[in-house]
Amino acid sequence: MTEVADMTAYEDFAASLDALDDEMRFEYIIDLAKDARQDPFPESGKVDANLMHGCMSKVWITHDERGGRHWFHGHSDALIVEGLVHMMTRSFSGLTAEALRHISLDHVRRLNLGALTTQRQVGMMAMLKHMQRLSGARKARADA
Repeated sequence: MTEVADMTAYEDFAASLDALDDEMRFEYIIDLAKDARQDPFPESGKVDANLMHGCMSKVWITHDERGGRHWFHGHSDALIVEGLVHMMTRSFSGLTAEALRHISLDHVRRLNLGALTTQRQVGMMAMLKHMQRLSGARKARADA
């Protein structure tokens, strides 16, 4: 049986975004970025080893495993992308590698961010794959 993960943060983001029109989604994402910047990303984390590839903006994501659960913290040099990084890292932090293995691109699509540019959507999908790789979940998933 597949582990049931705590996806509360993800569900909250999906519900909030679903209730907004495209313009309001951008404002919501900017508000998330401003909230994220209240918890500054450490300068020591802005190293090549934490730099994510697949996004036009610079994105750093750190990973920590505690008690079999994976925790992510991220930052971007672009405000909109900072909000997206915050949403993704909060949505999928605290999950086991097994639970992360079952997160798919459909989960990213469900966030209803169609108003974003194609490049930003591709960046969010790359972010998911990056977090799966950091947690070891990508090793056993050939279809993602």
